[in-house]
Amino acid sequence: MKKTQVGFTLIELMISLTLGLIVTAAAILLFLTGQRSVAMQKGVAELQDNANFGLNYITKDIRLTNLNVKDAVINDSTLYGGVVLTSKDSTDVVSATKTAADGTTTTIQYPNLPVGITIADTLLSQSGSRVATGSANSWTGTSNVNNTSGTALVSDQLVIQYLPQYILDNKNTPTNQSDDQIVGGFDCEGNELRFNKSDGLQMVVQRYFLRSDTNKANNESAPLALACDAGFYPVDSPNAISRYGDAGEIIMKRVDHFRVLLGVQYANGNLRYLSIADYMALTAPRPRILSLQLGALVRSTQSVGTDSAVKADQSFQVLDQTVKVKASTDPKYIRQVVSQTIALRNALGERE
Repeated sequence: MKKTQVGFTLIELMISLTLGLIVTAAAILLFLTGQRSVAMQKGVAELQDNANFGLNYITKDIRLTNLNVKDAVINDSTLYGGVVLTSKDSTDVVSATKTAADGTTTTIQYPNLPVGITIADTLLSQSGSRVATGSANSWTGTSNVNNTSGTALVSDQLVIQYLPQYILDNKNTPTNQSDDQIVGGFDCEGNELRFNKSDGLQMVVQRYFLRSDTNKANNESAPLALACDAGFYPVDSPNAISRYGDAGEIIMKRVDHFRVLLGVQYANGNLRYLSIADYMALTAPRPRILSLQLGALVRSTQSVGTDSAVKADQSFQVLDQTVKVKASTDPKYIRQVVSQTIALRNALGERE
């Protein structure tokens, strides 16, 4: 009886292996593409949540600027003015010399903070090269961007102040006023604004600035975050700002650059937006401030690996600045510019 062998030929085996490899490669490619898509979508979602919710929180807080103050004009020489630009120690504070009848002269200063308060310029609103940057928890100008020429840029710092709308807490002892307290909500760090009534009204000061975030992934070299530091001082007999000048609380993660512009109105009615440094470089009396523009370059916390759709040398427009992210060995991230224009409270009154 004749026997025959049944099986694959060498050519058939090679063809089947080739087809199998093609199918496997297609499956792997589909899997990797799906992973990149998931990472991209997660990065976009995180970016939107961080940027939008963070900016909304800041906007809500900054709308308190100039609350319950007596003077509707906001500039660098308005006592208790909503945008804090000067103290008595600032080199560019407005001052005037008055001569008494006996011929003696006295220099009078007009800062935003009461003259009883001594404070470093790096804890006031700053930008550019108006003053030298500080260290530790003060304004350092830290930023992760350069301009189009490759020169490193510094981020800005915004300081505001307001008088909260206090309500009385009599501790359910209406006949005993010694334990009465006034309550004005919460500051940007989450601290309750609760004070003894006997201590008088307290002015709240809040500053917004970039600082490093130590809560980072292993592959992140220098992540920055937008933080808020809050303090307070008594309206009567102010001599210091309590609980001010620390690292603050992070309110927006992964911010590469923070920019602030002041919306000012000149005597001829023209409205322009100027940086803090450019505004303070104007000749006194400086024009009134009507609004603020905030801009931030925000990135995702989720990296997108080496996705070619994300360009390493991409330029971004942050208000009046065109910036590029500094060269880094970090993974690629999705970035987006968020901005907001905020009209300041009580800034349009007292017109002739």
